[in-house]
Formats: sequence, structure tokens, C-alpha cells
Amino acid sequence: MIYTTEEMVYIEQNLGSLSLQKIAEKLGRNPKSLEMTLIRKRGTSSTIDSTGMITAGELAKVMGVDRNTVIGWTSRHGLPFKKKVTRYKKTFTFIDINEFWAWAELNRQRIDFSKLVRNSLPPEPDWVQAERKNKKANNYRSWTVLEEEQLIQLASSGLPLKSIAEILNRSHGSVEKKYNRLLTLNNERCKLMSDRINS
Repeated sequence: MIYTTEEMVYIEQNLGSLSLQKIAEKLGRNPKSLEMTLIRKRGTSSTIDSTGMITAGELAKVMGVDRNTVIGWTSRHGLPFKKKVTRYKKTFTFIDINEFWAWAELNRQRIDFSKLVRNSLPPEPDWVQAERKNKKANNYRSWTVLEEEQLIQLASSGLPLKSIAEILNRSHGSVEKKYNRLLTLNNERCKLMSDRINS
């Protein structure tokens, strides 16, 4: 069946905030029919392609960082984002590229622009080229769970913290501080467990 103008307006208004399943149910349509209509009219049924924004995972890949780093930028450092439902169920974190660049200009110390391929995230501001030449250790980037695990594993293998800092592309002081903090937390957990067992 052909979709009416009113139905198409409803689809456009809700695509991304509601799943295709919910939109189809609201219109009394078959989800597969809705998907085929979107492909025919827009060239895609993916709301990722339809939003004109980039996902946290895609931004992480372009910037050469872990996805958790980008999520940290959004949750702890004010990078604007939107949560959207794509296709049927999955929810993605979307970031407007222009909003990212406005945020990045004010948070240059958190980003290693040397990893960013030129014009891989257009429109790229002119100031980025100068920043790209200044490779910096990731002293200001939040530690991810994966990095903390790597730090513990490398230190447990007997590798000096200075060498670990080079592997993780962080300053020696940053690695030493994080390692000591992790050891303290681990000792506190062990003491707590011991107290519980003995009580």
C-alpha cells in the first residue's frame, strides 16, 4: 500500500526517536513494508544514515581513540550528544559534527589531533591543522577500563612504568599515579573482603 503524506510526515518526525517497529505499529503497518518504503524513498532504512550525525563509535574510530573515551567526553566533559533508536531496537549515541568541532576547540588539551586524518571529519576548522602537528601524550584523556586492565597486566609482567607509559601513550607521572591508585583500591577491596570473612 502507498503511504499517505500524513503518514510520511509522521515517519520523518519520529524516525530516530522511535524504532521502526513502534512507528509501524502506530500507523497500523507492517515493519518490513515500512523499511522497504524508506529504502525506496530515502535510499536507506538506517536512521544512522538519515540523521546526518556521527555515532560515538564512528567518532572514536576517526579520532583514533577507544569508544569509551568518546562516551567519557559526553558524560564528564560536556560534549553535546543525542540518543536515538535505529531501525528496530538498538539505541545509539549521536554527535553533530559541527557541535563536536565547537566543543573540540574548547577542549584541545583532551585530544591528540595527530591521529586525525585531514578532512576525515568535514567541515574541518582551520585551527585543527596547527593542532595536528603537536602530538601530545594523552595525559588529559580519561582512563578506560581496558587501559586500566592493560596497565595492571603490564605491571604484573614486571615491565617498568616508564615503558608502560610509552606503550599507553601517556606520561610517566600519569601512569604512576593511576597504578598507585589502582593498587590502593585493590588493597581496600581485599581488606573489606577479609573483614567480612572474619566477622
